[in-house]
Amino acid sequence: MEAPFKPNLKAHELPRETLVDLWHRTTHAHTKLCETWFAAVAEKCGADVADAVALSGWPLRKAGATPKELFFDDLRFIVAATELQPDMLTVADRDQAETPEELSGDRSWFHWLVSASRLRGGKARSRTGKPAWVGSPGRARSFVRGKGIDLGFVVLLKAWQASQGTHASEIDTEAFEQKVSNHYDEKTLALLWNYAALAYMLATDRWYTGVRKRYGDEVAQELEKNVWIDRGAAEHDLSIGQEAMGVTGDDVESLLRSFQFAPGEVGILSVEFELVDENHGIMTHHACPALDRFEHFDDVRLKHCCDICVAGMPISGEMLNRKIECKPLKLPPRVDANDIACRWEYRLRDQS
Repeated sequence: MEAPFKPNLKAHELPRETLVDLWHRTTHAHTKLCETWFAAVAEKCGADVADAVALSGWPLRKAGATPKELFFDDLRFIVAATELQPDMLTVADRDQAETPEELSGDRSWFHWLVSASRLRGGKARSRTGKPAWVGSPGRARSFVRGKGIDLGFVVLLKAWQASQGTHASEIDTEAFEQKVSNHYDEKTLALLWNYAALAYMLATDRWYTGVRKRYGDEVAQELEKNVWIDRGAAEHDLSIGQEAMGVTGDDVESLLRSFQFAPGEVGILSVEFELVDENHGIMTHHACPALDRFEHFDDVRLKHCCDICVAGMPISGEMLNRKIECKPLKLPPRVDANDIACRWEYRLRDQS
């Protein structure tokens, strides 16, 4: 008999073998997502453009880095980024386990960034309190904040790429994955999976940014929708949680169980699950990185992100059962500092 649904199930509470499975599925998803983006860009703009965009996002491709080496480079970048911004992590805390030395060592270039950050605001820590846009003049403050996030990310990424030079980090990836399979405990594996989920979703930002620089918002948005909706990236993301958790049902409870460990969902978003009954459930996103980054700063990009969710969330339900209906109960913009990002209701229609 299946265990009762636990809406607050933590990643480190999962069986060790499930966490290992999630890790492997998410690392593979990084490669698959990049391949999907490459195919979409090549079809729309040509293979030469796809090559150029991929190279701008991952300069190590020029040196012949393998997809696995590119993933580990992104993983090490995320480890560095979360040291500066720990609230990027959604299902784990940096202090719940020690980050493996292979992912955090040899970053002398990074020390000055951390030192500068701590001189400005003390030890790096999660943000608390009201978002910067609240108050008067709220929109102006939010614009400055959004611009700061964008510039900070660009500077960090450029510094990272420059520090790596033309050589992939010398990580014995096979030995590392042996440690994942046989050595690391549940809390370490949960932390590694959260890092991996962020690295996986970082791929879309790099592809989108590269296309946007060349062709503008309209083409970048068209391609992102093509990747996530038409080419099935949203469905594949849900299938990661579904298969790793061994979900076989086709009701709303099964859908929520799948969402609980889909890397593009809980791996980057703060999500609350409410199961009313097996055929009725609600998902609340308390925090969203797109909203945090673009609200009152880049309305075009924010609307686009929301449009993808409005299209993609129903597809996720229909993937399990065509009779599962999705309704957005709340969408951006937020009304005040304590408002949620969005809320979604799933119901299974009468199957008679």
